[in-house]
Parts: sequence; structure tokens; C-alpha cells
Amino acid sequence: MNITIPPGYKGLVALDKEIHKGKGVVTNRRAAFAAGLTGVYVLAAEFVQASRHYPIVFAQDQQTGEFMPIAVTGLNQDENLFVGADGEWQKDVYVPAYVRRWPFFGVRISGEEAKNGNILICVDDSGLETSSAAVFDASGNPSTDFQPIQTLISEMEGARPATEHLSQTVKEFGLLEPFEAHAFPKGGQEMRLRGMFRINEDKLNELQGKDVKRLMKNGELSRIYAHLMSLDNFKFLMDRAADRRKGGRLDS
Repeated sequence: MNITIPPGYKGLVALDKEIHKGKGVVTNRRAAFAAGLTGVYVLAAEFVQASRHYPIVFAQDQQTGEFMPIAVTGLNQDENLFVGADGEWQKDVYVPAYVRRWPFFGVRISGEEAKNGNILICVDDSGLETSSAAVFDASGNPSTDFQPIQTLISEMEGARPATEHLSQTVKEFGLLEPFEAHAFPKGGQEMRLRGMFRINEDKLNELQGKDVKRLMKNGELSRIYAHLMSLDNFKFLMDRAADRRKGGRLDS
């Protein structure tokens, strides 16, 4: 079975009660894996919370041509302004489920390989260490420490179809347009982010009533507006980038 390695992960193997016996999630530098990610995948269900702290944009998969929503976390390539030197995610901001789930990942499969319904739970071994809060208990069953993460994985997989539907719908309606984000920090060079797409608000306002009702019925209209409002957070990112250049603390 071929599994595409998600951004930030070093590798994936099936979580196994024998191979990973006595191992738990690392306690330090939990977000270091995402330090080089300029954006992280977000679910449609996260839009409202994520829109308070990140610009939410759509990115296009170069192989499939499909779109996916991304929370922008940096203004330069391989930069994440929300991961501090301590390898931890910025406090007092919403932490995307993609980050909270690491080092685990759910893969939808069928057949005998499925260990959690139709979801095979995989893990990035670099995120595990010998721990008293092990993933499996002495009987080889998921421990109480692991159950919240197991629930998160199931919830993320359950929410993925709605996210894909939102992306497909805005593409179908012709609402997406490419755009660039330009930042002009004081005393610094211009920062420019490319390869992003946003909802064209004029085209949104021109939709026929039946299409608007379709968006409302599926709970997608509110998420579209959350996306549009979130674009103001590029100014927030620019301020954070300026603080980092001056040596300001980003984890307080």
C-alpha cells in the first residue's frame, strides 16, 4: 500500500501494538515538525475558529487539479511564524487539527488492514518516545492517553468529505480566483506569496438564489464568509514577521 507522506511528516508506518509497545507521543518540541510549513491543511469545520488567527486560502494540487483549504502560517518559503525556537506552537491561538494530530495520520482503507473501522492509523516514528503515557496499555489496547487522539483522527476523517465538497462546490461555481499576497514590512524586503486562491466576492454576490440556498443548506456559505474575513490576517502575519526579525518573542 502506497501512502503519500503528509507535509512535515518524516515518514509513516502502520501503528502496531507490538512494534510501538511502550511508546508514547514526544513531550517536547511537539510542533517542530511544522516549523518549515508556510501553511497547514484545515477542515471546513475549523474555518470559524481558524479565521480568527490565520488567513485561510485555497491551494491547488498540481497533480489532481483539486483545491484544498490552507491556513497560511508564514510569509516566506519554509517559514512558520507560529512555531517558536522551543519547537512549540504559539500559545493563545487556535491550533489546527492537522498539528494536534501529529505524529498520527488516518488513512482510509478497506479490508483486513483496517484497525479502526475503515481507517488505518499510521504514525511518524520520529514523534514517539519511550513513555509512561504509552499509546497501548499492557493488554495491547489503545490506552486512555491515546483515546483523545484516536477520537480526533476519526473526527478529522469524518469531516474530510464536507471539506472536499466545499472545495468542489466553489470550483464548480467558478468562485475561485488566483491572488498574491504582498507585504511591505518596515526596514525589510518585500514579501510575496504566490499560488493561492480566494473566493471572488463579486462572483459570490452574483450567484443565483438556488445556488445561494444550496450553499446555505450545506453550511458552506458561513464558511465562505469566514474565509473572506480571514484574509485580513495577512496584516497579522506581517506584524509577527517583523517581531521575529527584531528578535521579539513569538511564544508569549
